[in-house]
This record gives sequence, structure tokens and C-alpha cells, in this order.
Amino acid sequence: MSRQCCPKCKKAKSTCICQWLQVQSNQIPVLILQHTDEINKALGTAHIVELGLDRANVISNTTFTKIECLDALSVFKASNPILLYSHKMVNSPFHIELDLDFGLSLSDAQSSRFDSVILLDGTWRNTREILHKNEWLHVMPTMALKNVGESRYRIRKASQDNTLATIEAVSRLLSVLDNSFDQHVFLKPFDRMIDAQIAKMGEAVYRRNYL
Repeated sequence: MSRQCCPKCKKAKSTCICQWLQVQSNQIPVLILQHTDEINKALGTAHIVELGLDRANVISNTTFTKIECLDALSVFKASNPILLYSHKMVNSPFHIELDLDFGLSLSDAQSSRFDSVILLDGTWRNTREILHKNEWLHVMPTMALKNVGESRYRIRKASQDNTLATIEAVSRLLSVLDNSFDQHVFLKPFDRMIDAQIAKMGEAVYRRNYL
């Protein structure tokens, strides 16, 4: 990167978020398959997830082998992932929906069917490309979060309703799967990153373009 970046959080030094990072233990490991278009985005959140959890990994590419992904999860002694996605794939063996409006938790029978979660990181176009290039994902069990609420990503205009940043999706998911997970602590670096970007552009520009 040409700009001066913090070597840890990979953000510009003027918007470094390291002082707000606090690593949490997570019972369910997280693997993020990141589209290469996302790697150098200043506001990307996948790397913040990796820094904020002790059982998280990010792989960047457009094609991923199943063996490669299982190897990445094996570091956390996990081997049976579920894909977090908005709907069931045609060939998915099963699909779980969690409606956050009702504060639902998983039953023992449901939670026993997976031991880790895979997420796709990128725009809707990026994630469709990943799915197109990686047919093994089409036969994975899937999980969807319904009624996730409004995104805190105040400087992004989402193309679809109920669209969350990757870190927000992970936060909503772990709040259901792990009783000890603290969303406030986990999202604090993300919130501060957004605050810093708004301060950098100026209140007038922010209001004109995002409110």
C-alpha cells in the first residue's frame, strides 16, 4: 500500500483502530473467504474480525478449495462448517434460519450439526462470483439471519435492505451462538473507524452524501 499504514490493523495511521481492539474467545470458529477486491479497501472489516477473535481466519482469493478451507479450520480443531448465507442453496443438506426479532437460539439438535462458520466477504457481485467459482459451496449446509436490524455502517450505501458489514454479520451470529460474546467490545473498533472516516471527510460532506 502506498499510504502509511499501521502494520497490525492495516488501516491508515491517522485512522488506526488498534487501541480499541480487544481479543475475545469465541466457541465457534469463523473462516472468512474474502474476495480479492476487498483486500486493500480502507473500510474493509474482515481483518478486524480476525484481530478481534482468537478463533478466526481470513483467506483472500476468488477460488478456494474445500481442502484449503478445512485445513484453515483444522487449526481450531473444527471440521464441520456451515455457510452463513441469506438463503438455502438448491443442494444444501439442511438450512437453519434465526429470526433475531424473537431472540431465538439454536436447539441442541441444530447446534450439533456444525462446529464452525464460513462467511463470504465482498459486495453482492463479489459473493456471487465466489459462489460461481466454488461449486463445493453449493452443497454446504446454510444458515441465515433474519431481521438483523439496521447496519451501523453509516458511510456505506447498501444495495439491499438488511445488508450488514462482515464484522456486523459475525457479531450478530456470535451473539446467538455464544452467550459470553460481547458485541459492544467486538464492534468498538468498527464504530471508531467509521467515526474517524466521518471526521476526516467533514460533517457537511457526510450529511450531504449519507443522510
